[in-house]
Amino acid sequence: MLRALWILLLLGITFLGVWLASSLIAFAGGPAELACVGAVLLFPVLPLWWEKRATDAFYAQLRRSTRLLPKKRALTGWTRVALRTLFINVVFLSALVLLWPKVAFAALATRGDWFLGDADGEWAQRGRAVLLSAASGLEWVHKAAHDNPNRKPEDDQPVPDTVQPVVAVVTPFGSGARWRPRDKPVEEPVRDPIVPTPDVPPEPLPEPEQAAAWTVGSTTWPWTHTVHPVVVGMTASDETSPEAVARYISARVMDPFERVKALHDWVVTRLRYDHASITGPRKAQDARSVFDSRLGVCEGYARLLVELGKHSGDHVVYLTGEVREQHGELAPVGHAWNAVEVKGAWYLVDATWDDPTMTDGSDAYETTYLFIPPDLAALDHFPDEPRWQLRAQPMSRAAFLRQPLARPGLAREHLELKSPSRLVVQVGETFELMLGNPARRFVMVELLPEHVTCGPSDEAELSLSCPVVSGSKEAIVFVNAERDGAYDSVASFKLEPR
Repeated sequence: MLRALWILLLLGITFLGVWLASSLIAFAGGPAELACVGAVLLFPVLPLWWEKRATDAFYAQLRRSTRLLPKKRALTGWTRVALRTLFINVVFLSALVLLWPKVAFAALATRGDWFLGDADGEWAQRGRAVLLSAASGLEWVHKAAHDNPNRKPEDDQPVPDTVQPVVAVVTPFGSGARWRPRDKPVEEPVRDPIVPTPDVPPEPLPEPEQAAAWTVGSTTWPWTHTVHPVVVGMTASDETSPEAVARYISARVMDPFERVKALHDWVVTRLRYDHASITGPRKAQDARSVFDSRLGVCEGYARLLVELGKHSGDHVVYLTGEVREQHGELAPVGHAWNAVEVKGAWYLVDATWDDPTMTDGSDAYETTYLFIPPDLAALDHFPDEPRWQLRAQPMSRAAFLRQPLARPGLAREHLELKSPSRLVVQVGETFELMLGNPARRFVMVELLPEHVTCGPSDEAELSLSCPVVSGSKEAIVFVNAERDGAYDSVASFKLEPR
């Protein structure tokens, strides 16, 4: 039994070291040949090289020595090679875990199946499932190394029993489904913002022309990029405290979805992102400090929205987790956003990402992450507590990293990504993109860093074949309603030579 355990330990550690070394090379963009070299270095090249050097040194010492020395070594040659293999791989794995734990996990999660190539048969799918499961088993290393400055001990609250997956379905384009009507501001005398005045029901505005892309629980997504009229009409005298803001809004907006939107809009339009707290000392991010300074990072945005909800009667909770940034990698630090309970169901809101304030002072108000469908939120948001994904089948962190970096704008334009299905794409002479495009949007692909473009095309079943030149590292997908004009980036892929 001890011998069997020893063999299993040796094989397990050796496999993990070889797998990780080759996956790191593939993750860094190296070709398959280089990944193979990295694998065979850990076994058998380095152990055999070490054994030969040690053996030569032993016999050289035996020849030079005048003392009586043993003619044979204590261990057999194969045992020595096994021990050297184990030592090399343990040192390699320990160094990676201590120095680059996030990189190690990301490499296994995204490129751990590099040796399967483009294989898509049943055996390949099973193999990928096993490898992905094995990579998920090392997630504890990533968690141990992850420090989210937005998470405090008091944030470790139990998930409410009412938290259940929200039903979110794609609305077929052209079905006639519309975005929710917006409250029309009621023309009335200025009243005390602290005193509720729900005596005049709001009148709906005409529905917008563009159809909703998703039905999410009891609402739809997306909402129009229009600041709520009640928020637009507020003055400094109405905004003396979080309590005053929340009560002013709750007194004038009866519909709970509209009210949460108004709270969201106030946070997005009144705060500015505090870049100095990212590059320098971090300012206080509690709700009152952020309200007074009107500056905050994601923690401040999310905590202030919780505080406003307390005074407006809306159940808003604080969430933390990780997000993916421009090229699909995890952000250097963690993130914070919100979940809100409306009419017995839970919805996701990220006010920070709806406030893309630039360092040059330009602003662009959005509602992309207001009541966003959980499947779309899962493209770039991964909460610490899996239940807050609000999905029937929560996604693993490894699967989160492997998926394409497709932004919610892809779904906003009614585009369905059919291929590629992974963030990292192995390419030969061309990069192939396939999209369902019922709204007939114009789609274009740009390969970087050479800026090679293909398209635009507005085919309903869109297929673009982009020639890949030497050095192409990334493919970015752009979309626009018209052939000419400014295109928005909605997806990106990493390219690796086949």
